[in-house]
Amino acid sequence: MIDRDQSSESTPSFTGNDNALRSLSATCRKSKRRLPSAHLGTGLFLSALLSACTSQTLFQSNFDQTPIGQPPAHTQTVGTANVAGPPGSVVVVASPVQTGGRWVQITRPNDPVTIVAFQGNFAQFAGDGSYTFDATLFIPSGKAVPSVQFEQFNQPALNSFNGFMHLDFLTNGTVRIDDRADAVFGTFPHDQPFIAQVTLNINAASTAHIVLAGAGASGEKDYAIQTPFIGMARQFGAIRLWMGTPQSGPFAATNIVVTKAQ
Repeated sequence: MIDRDQSSESTPSFTGNDNALRSLSATCRKSKRRLPSAHLGTGLFLSALLSACTSQTLFQSNFDQTPIGQPPAHTQTVGTANVAGPPGSVVVVASPVQTGGRWVQITRPNDPVTIVAFQGNFAQFAGDGSYTFDATLFIPSGKAVPSVQFEQFNQPALNSFNGFMHLDFLTNGTVRIDDRADAVFGTFPHDQPFIAQVTLNINAASTAHIVLAGAGASGEKDYAIQTPFIGMARQFGAIRLWMGTPQSGPFAATNIVVTKAQ
């Protein structure tokens, strides 16, 4: 299990000093979306606020009502969640840091076959357009290599090998796209929270813009979805946080949101 502060259960307070951000935060508070902590990067924080106000939310996680140690509820704030793996491998935990709220923890055992996954399914299929995924991740030091994957609508929960793009968060603190040695970029910290944000422009020539932000995290990358997967990308409708062989260990995530620009 990830070491965490069991007493930290409150919603994080807004710590920014910019009055414009405060005003925008108050405006967006009419929605149910939890806003990210400002210390994870003012630029990305502002981007998330603007996205919350001007976009259609297709998936939004909320683990706060689920008892610690239980799998995430199927019904999320927006959309639904499925899990794959043995009992206890995908469960809700208290915050591993002083940010408040509950997280989902995904833990892969050290064996040659088990796949563990959290899948977030969109509330509806939305077709071509500009989508933004963002999530706060916590990856402990060790052998864990989490993946964030983008999938088609109605993807079976037990099929973790059928995405149109995925990101691997490597043990050396860099990010690799689609297992390609020529698509490694950025840096992220272990044992600290950081934000991963992916903007996907889904159309006949689909592309992604990936940003890492937060204390100790940096880097961005433009990436063209590989041609054989364009058809799947145009059926975008789910995201997956998972880990396969031979990696093992836990990682955690919260504030998992996908929006589509209006």
